[in-house]
Amino acid sequence: MQTTHAGNENVWKQAFKEAVLELDPTRLQPKLEAAQAAIEHRLLQARTGQAANHQELMELQDARRTIQFLWQEC
Repeated sequence: MQTTHAGNENVWKQAFKEAVLELDPTRLQPKLEAAQAAIEHRLLQARTGQAANHQELMELQDARRTIQFLWQEC
């Protein structure tokens, strides 16, 4: 079964959303790790030919920076 572009985008966006909205400090680190992995996976997919538009690439870069900032703060 092949995953669609929209499905790929939704996976990383959902993981990112769960991480940035997490209020419980004990649950934050695993969610940050999951979001970072999902973002990096989607960036790899985009680099290897699975379509990503300019808007999604910008969102991925912004999400990556946000996750890095949250890592530094926790």
